[in-house]
Amino acid sequence: MIQKKPTYISLFSSAGVGCYGFKMNGFRCIATNELLKTRIAVQRANHKCEYESGYVCGDITKEETKDLLFKEIDMWKECEGLEQVDVVFATPPCQGMSTVNYKKNDHEQIRNSLVVEAIKIIKQIHPKIFVFENVRAFLTSICTDINGEDIPIKESIIRNLSEEYNIYYKIVNFKDYGVPSSRPRTLVIGTSKHLPQISPLNLFPTRRREITLREAIGSFPSLKFGEKDTVDPLHFARPFPVHQIEWIEDLKEGQSAFDKPVEKQPYKIDQHGNRVILKGAYMGNKYRRLFWDKPGACVATRNDVLSSQDTIHPSDTRVLSIRELMRIMTIPDTFKWTTEDEDLTPQNSDAYLRKHEMNIRHCIGEAVPTEIMRCVAEKILAQLDRINTPCDSAVIKQQVSIFDEIMPYESSKADISIGVSRYLDFINYIPQLVSLFSSSEKIDIFAIGLSNEDQQQVLQFFNQSNLGDIIALHFVASTAGLELDFIITDVFKPYTGDDDQLSLF
Repeated sequence: MIQKKPTYISLFSSAGVGCYGFKMNGFRCIATNELLKTRIAVQRANHKCEYESGYVCGDITKEETKDLLFKEIDMWKECEGLEQVDVVFATPPCQGMSTVNYKKNDHEQIRNSLVVEAIKIIKQIHPKIFVFENVRAFLTSICTDINGEDIPIKESIIRNLSEEYNIYYKIVNFKDYGVPSSRPRTLVIGTSKHLPQISPLNLFPTRRREITLREAIGSFPSLKFGEKDTVDPLHFARPFPVHQIEWIEDLKEGQSAFDKPVEKQPYKIDQHGNRVILKGAYMGNKYRRLFWDKPGACVATRNDVLSSQDTIHPSDTRVLSIRELMRIMTIPDTFKWTTEDEDLTPQNSDAYLRKHEMNIRHCIGEAVPTEIMRCVAEKILAQLDRINTPCDSAVIKQQVSIFDEIMPYESSKADISIGVSRYLDFINYIPQLVSLFSSSEKIDIFAIGLSNEDQQQVLQFFNQSNLGDIIALHFVASTAGLELDFIITDVFKPYTGDDDQLSLF
């Protein structure tokens, strides 16, 4: 049997929420590694791997676990005609790096060094593409490198992988990329230098407008204390101690329980029976109500309790339901948490939730939003299809990565304007430049002096490429009156207004 669909391997995959984005794009999972059996069970419920042996549950630092992974790859080579793994996707545990974890200790460096295990596997497997996703502080955190030296993770990735891969990394907030919650994360993407047509810049998610909680979850029925939805068994008001109701019941959007009169603020009872207000620097975003008309806050693993970070519904007296959390993390309704999900109803959900609710909520808090990896996987698929599909188009054959050429020009400006004069330059440069400048609020692309035929081709490519909401395309006859930041003639460079730069116009 000859391999046709693209393949991937997932490391530190938790419940496979992010990986589901690869499944949605038709990728075949060769193997998935996760330490916890409860997380692997969720992946099994979603039929992530085609072979049972692909579920590698165990400590990836141990040789016997790695051997199972490599054995699975060998089996695919023999039985499935696998020539090369397309993607390795890794999300190493982040507790030692997360700003949410204010109780860090010296042992966390050992956990940070799990990223080095992923680096070793990438070096041995040689996939076409690798993707790391982690917290904002990922690249600056210290790890113990392959040679035993303690260095920043960024340096370890570059030192060990840059000879074979073009590597681009960026801190992005997922709320700007189709996820209705604020989640600043680091994405690192590497593409094999043996595939010069593919740039890592072509694979980053597409910038979009923000999605508010009202848009994401506003259609769900309002729920009173302890109430269940009559239709959806995963939409319910999780009960909590009754005496805590007064802490949150009359909060306005964005208001914290600590903004209320002292007698109604959250408290605990000390050993002497005295009420002690739960005040502290780390309590700032706890017991706080969300806003309807803003994206949600970052979903935490303890999203089951009022004291978690920003988990109180914008108007109801409760924490967010599992279904609401799924929508906020862009997890499709088709995603299964257990093999029991098909038979789950509001009437029989009590036993199910007693058994599975906490695992589900923890998995959601740990997850990469599905939409982010769906977008990345979609872009990977398009690039792999382009280089693997025979094509008679001279334009498509000439598409190349100009990664090294444009990297020195990364800009933090809010508004970027770029001039381009040829269709081929447009399809080569613009998607990668849009990714490079994705932190900008607006990017104006001026297609200058194009023929009617080229304008139609550019417009068709622009519409098909889904370059995002911050892009505006303009057709103009010349550069007269334009204030451009950059110009593309035969190369990409800053625009100074000199006549020499306009020789192709």
